[in-house]
Amino acid sequence: MSIAAEELGEVYEKKVLDKLSDAVIGGFVKIAETLRPGWYRRNKSRVDEWRLMAYAFNRSPPGIIGMLLVLGFVLVALVGPYVAPFRYDTPLQFFDQNSYLAPPGTVISVPNSTLAQNFGIKPGNYTLLLGGDDYGRDLWSRILYGARTSFVVAILVMMVGPWIGIAIGLIAGYYGGKIDELLMRITDVFLAFPGLILAIAFSAVLPPRISAFLESHATIRSLLLTLFALEEQHAGAMAYLVSVVVALWLVWWPGYARLVRGSVLSARENLYVEAARALGVPTRWIMIRHILPNILGPVLVYLTLDFGGVILTEAGLSFLGVGAVPPIADWGRIVYDGANFFPNAWWLVFFPGLATLLAVLGFNLIGDTLRDVLDPKTRRSLEFKLKKREEVVEGE
Repeated sequence: MSIAAEELGEVYEKKVLDKLSDAVIGGFVKIAETLRPGWYRRNKSRVDEWRLMAYAFNRSPPGIIGMLLVLGFVLVALVGPYVAPFRYDTPLQFFDQNSYLAPPGTVISVPNSTLAQNFGIKPGNYTLLLGGDDYGRDLWSRILYGARTSFVVAILVMMVGPWIGIAIGLIAGYYGGKIDELLMRITDVFLAFPGLILAIAFSAVLPPRISAFLESHATIRSLLLTLFALEEQHAGAMAYLVSVVVALWLVWWPGYARLVRGSVLSARENLYVEAARALGVPTRWIMIRHILPNILGPVLVYLTLDFGGVILTEAGLSFLGVGAVPPIADWGRIVYDGANFFPNAWWLVFFPGLATLLAVLGFNLIGDTLRDVLDPKTRRSLEFKLKKREEVVEGE
């Protein structure tokens, strides 16, 4: 048998993560094809581009580290309240005085009592893995609950706040003229004030109104209690947390309005937009189906980075005393309460601060990698790592 290199082709050397990416994208394609037959044939080039971007992302060590950190954060947020040794408001000092400001690794004893049964604690010896706070509450359990708090706040904020700015940016950039001038001047008013200062102001005045709203809407109150993994008796304290969400809705959109407006100003002059206008496509569909998908690259990067920004801002508001209030477990609030005992009880500041650092770092690493993957100038160097030369072997 002789080997003849009659042609040279470039193929992708797939690794484990590449196969996993293919499986995820393939699953999405199957669902889309089921809902809309012929979808894959019409979007084959787009799907191939997604696969290439996934391969490039998989070759970025910072991106992989960020993905692992974010997946760990999401996993802890989802299952943390169910695997926590104690409830977030359990005062262990009622059972064992050694739990008061207990250092990491302290073993306490919980006797069989009615109070313990009310908190759902079985009698026995327990190890406070990360120590206890000034109420004797298990710090590890509160950090697990705090992950749920940060995750739900980030999801709720990112589901509404950025899309207000995206809608305003689309309208202002597409129509231009007086509409653009009016919307951008309103945006400038919000940008003139530091976002954190506005968030503090809104968070300080909204809780009474939010509390009254939750009292009159039992279904929404129950849904939010389930999302935050809180007990019914703490619905009043939850109003302060919901106020932070609403406050961040009101201050989180101006950056997106500016970003999208600038992209739309150039995208609206493209030929495919002119063709859609000539065919009589309604304006709203031109903006949603033709312009928005083509400017999502920088918006997606901005969204990813802002997930970490929301987590950090929410923790900052709680640390300043206008966010979560006791006994709700929140990373910023835990640091605020523990600062009174620092450096003697250093664990009350170090561990929740470390959890916040890792969560925010994960989203920032993913955002930086996505920026490289979506930018044609920097993506070329990543694509070069994907390809290898392969000789085609033929038989005699």
